[in-house]
Amino acid sequence: MNKKLLASAILSVLSFGAIADTPSFNNVEIGYANFDFDGFDVDGFEIKGSKQISDDFYVAGDYTDLSENGGSISLTTVGVGYKNDFSASSSFFAELDYARLDADGGFDESGYEITFGVRSMFTEQLELKAAIEYLDIDGEDTTSLVLGSAYSLTDSVALYADYKHESDLSRYGVGVRFNF
Repeated sequence: MNKKLLASAILSVLSFGAIADTPSFNNVEIGYANFDFDGFDVDGFEIKGSKQISDDFYVAGDYTDLSENGGSISLTTVGVGYKNDFSASSSFFAELDYARLDADGGFDESGYEITFGVRSMFTEQLELKAAIEYLDIDGEDTTSLVLGSAYSLTDSVALYADYKHESDLSRYGVGVRFNF
């Protein structure tokens, strides 16, 4: 089911791809994040960003802080990505990140995250994203489907929404993106 959904999302993005320039990998996003762990809801904030360092490579980072009833969990990722513009409006990307999960009570584990996906400018204002994400923290691994969009209000400001789903976790984030 997830493979069919991802394939449909990628094909819908690619079919209308010749309308606008490729997505920018130079941005910072700040927003609200909500995680649903098999019926247990926690929310907080997220800060994400990426900076292109050459035509094909970029650096990226992500920090999410969640809290509930006085307890908190944070996930931090920092890494490098490769992008390839395969049409006038679409880019394939692959990213390898160091990941660290910290929680109250002294829990702190690290691992890695690998992401493969497509970002495409559906119109001059609307960007769509579809990706598969693999996260391994201390031998515990998850594979997620990630769908997202960003709507540009100006050349430097956009509103974004992301949704991530795996077997017993769903996550969404909404906020503001600043392009530079």
